[in-house]
Amino acid sequence: MVSKIEVDALSGASSAGVMTVVGEGGSTTTNLQQGLAKCWIHFNGSGTPSAGDSFNHSAITDEGTGSYIIGITNDHASVSYSCQGGHSVMTNGHSFNCIHSFNTGSVAILVSADTSGANCDSGDITLQTIGDLA
Repeated sequence: MVSKIEVDALSGASSAGVMTVVGEGGSTTTNLQQGLAKCWIHFNGSGTPSAGDSFNHSAITDEGTGSYIIGITNDHASVSYSCQGGHSVMTNGHSFNCIHSFNTGSVAILVSADTSGANCDSGDITLQTIGDLA
């Protein structure tokens, strides 16, 4: 038998911003909100940057070769959030994204080539942020 629960919103019983989930081992818990991606984007950085798909992203600003600012629609509470990025391995040896600077409403990234270290445009870039929203 398959059970199904349908709801439009979840909220912690003792605090609206705190929901814990029992971990895989059954003896520890994790905070649901802390583990969710707050912003993500998959975009083409060649030519005029454009998002293929995204969540909580407002804009892509092209700052020059291999340099982009990703706008975040709903800001992070502080600049102390986690960010992870990457891009497809291409024949010209691109390395993965370097986080250049954190802001509550945006993150600046650089994409560089393995062989020379120079910035380069890439056609398949991803970025995710995890942390508290404002």
